[in-house]
Amino acid sequence: GRIHPITTVERRIADVLRPFGFRTVMGPEVEEEYYCFDALNIPQHHPARDMQDTFYTTNGRVLRTHTTSVQARVLSKGELPVKIASFGRTYRNETEDASHTAMFHQFELVWLEEGLTLSHLMALIQHILKELYG
Repeated sequence: GRIHPITTVERRIADVLRPFGFRTVMGPEVEEEYYCFDALNIPQHHPARDMQDTFYTTNGRVLRTHTTSVQARVLSKGELPVKIASFGRTYRNETEDASHTAMFHQFELVWLEEGLTLSHLMALIQHILKELYG
């Protein structure tokens, strides 16, 4: 077999971010509702929680709808600064067609540190794009 192209890109992005102090964090794909919704202040009656948008398991868990649940786990520890990248499969109850699938890959960064400005974010994005695309 070969390494999947998405895995190759994830590894490349992680390599680009490592010198800046970012670490890669992983989390469960079958997630507790708390980390997927409650910890992110998504109210009980929000449409994202509907059965038509989210896959629920028989034991009250969900297939994670975003990798932000991984970030919620890290942020709940309260340690600063935080520099994390989370990659992973996410699931939405979508009608599948040529441009939609129920499973897709998501990539997110969290950089939480005193003194950050929009300039830091813009410089990081430019650096990532330059390293990936030249």
